Amino acid sequence: MKLLPQRPWISLAVVGVLACVLVVLAVLQYLWIGQVSNAERDRMQASLNTAVIQLRRDLNYDLQQVGAALQLDSSSLDEPAWASLARRYENWTLTSTNARLVSGIYVWESVGDDSSRLLRLDPVLKRFEAVAWPQRLEVLRTRADLQSAGALRLPPEMRPFAWNLIEEIPLLLNPVLRMTGERSGAAPFSRLRGYILVELNSEYLRRQLFPDLVERYFGATHGFMYQVAIVGPGGESDVLYQSVATLPPTFFSSPDSRSSLFGELGSGMPPPEGNRGTEGRRMFPEDTSRMRGMPSRSGQPLGRGGRGRGAIALLSNRPGGNWMLLVKHHEGSLEQAVAGQRRRNLAVSFGILLLLAISMAMIVLSTRRAQRLANLQMKFVAGISHELRTPLAVICSAGENLADGVVAGSDDQVRQYGELVRQEGRRLTGMVEQILQFAGNRAGRKQLHLRPTGVAEIIDTTLAKVRPMFEAAGFAVEVSIAPGLPPVQADPALLAQGLENLVNNAFKYSGNSRWIGLQARSENTGRGPEIQITVEDRGIGIEAADLRHIFDPFFRGRGAIEAQVHGSGLGLSLSQEAIAAMGGRITVKSRPGGGSSFTIHLPVSTHSKAAENDPVRTG
Repeated sequence: MKLLPQRPWISLAVVGVLACVLVVLAVLQYLWIGQVSNAERDRMQASLNTAVIQLRRDLNYDLQQVGAALQLDSSSLDEPAWASLARRYENWTLTSTNARLVSGIYVWESVGDDSSRLLRLDPVLKRFEAVAWPQRLEVLRTRADLQSAGALRLPPEMRPFAWNLIEEIPLLLNPVLRMTGERSGAAPFSRLRGYILVELNSEYLRRQLFPDLVERYFGATHGFMYQVAIVGPGGESDVLYQSVATLPPTFFSSPDSRSSLFGELGSGMPPPEGNRGTEGRRMFPEDTSRMRGMPSRSGQPLGRGGRGRGAIALLSNRPGGNWMLLVKHHEGSLEQAVAGQRRRNLAVSFGILLLLAISMAMIVLSTRRAQRLANLQMKFVAGISHELRTPLAVICSAGENLADGVVAGSDDQVRQYGELVRQEGRRLTGMVEQILQFAGNRAGRKQLHLRPTGVAEIIDTTLAKVRPMFEAAGFAVEVSIAPGLPPVQADPALLAQGLENLVNNAFKYSGNSRWIGLQARSENTGRGPEIQITVEDRGIGIEAADLRHIFDPFFRGRGAIEAQVHGSGLGLSLSQEAIAAMGGRITVKSRPGGGSSFTIHLPVSTHSKAAENDPVRTG
């Protein structure tokens, strides 16, 4: 009856089911990570769109604050020399946090019906004075839609009292009209008084306002997740601001978001609320008399994020006239960032599945090894029981014969019986010692006492213990020890025991050859100088399939079982453990029917310079 029935098909079925579960989990994980990546891409795109819209609105708000502070109504035009505008500018500079945003205030004033002049506000004298046209403002003077035959004119797309942005300079422009006449069913007569020109400080925009806005909406704890650039009409080669100055212009050739700062948003994003329609819309509502309290037509105050403010508009719809906001993920693109995140998630997920698969495989292998070890232990128990039964039966039989007086009066028979009891007792003692040593090794109670040890002494000690057994069995032992062998660093008792196990193993498996060879020599290998002790027999040999298991505890090869050679399967295992504990190793060469050769490799001791001067001995 088998106490541990083996059913390999159950293990294979379980492994197959677990493998299928892992494959299904891997497929589901792949699909789920794909969905998560798509959702993450949509989330990042929406977050990017929101940041772009908020940056645009805040920039509009900052410029609107300038326009609101300098906005004139009809009553202000009655004051001479634009005094109201000078006072408004002075009040704004005292209260605004962005006073450096404005670098100059000009009035392009109509003089008569066919001429005009340029006035500039002197902030020290607080009055406007006539000046020559600066080179940077010549782009206005040459605009045919702003004047005709020397007289100022109002373009059809420009509304009175509406602020417009000319980005090439940059400059805010506000047409001022004087309304005359009485309303009697027809539109009142209006005459263009001139333009208010608010020149913006380009350096302040580049170094303060743009960086603050970008940091506010695109900054992160560890740098920028998105790289941002603001370019002028020249495109990527006309950079007004860049979050990282060392980035090449080609980095923004294919941005994740391309948006006009004051026009329609790009990249497929809807324009922000209150900014739908074509370019050229006015910056403030037409009812300018309500601007003093900063309300909108809906009754809500104008502020950051408010719905009531209008949008900065361009003077014309010329292509390429806008400031463009370019945003690109620092990993190259938003798609690349999502793809990289997906690869990382897949790597982590499949790594976990791989660890799970490896763990399952290790559990299966451990279970199989445990089953195999259990089988070996059962065989060991059966074998050792038989091994113990034989000498015990001999000892008991001899004792009964002696006790019953069967051999009384015969000294030779008594001596033979005593020798038989002694041999069987030693055999029992050897088996018990092996079992106790194996148990001690597994419990970690093995202690080493290493010291320089002569190899010849160990061989002599071993041969002295086994010589009676060899002589009784008619064995020939051939010993060859090279002269001048240096000592090895070893535990003498443990080394002698390991060597004795190899000699006993050769004795049991030598078959009918009745010959054992024992050789010691010095070799200089890749591991350094070492002493090699070889035990050789010409017996039954070892099957190739059994060679890798011969040092396993309780293992006995098929040839040994078929030849009915008695043994516990512990001798070679204990020898290997003993030699390995002293820093050595055991190698084996064998072929079925051609005998076996076991070699102990031990490093030469470095604690003693003395060499053994033993002569070459054979026997």
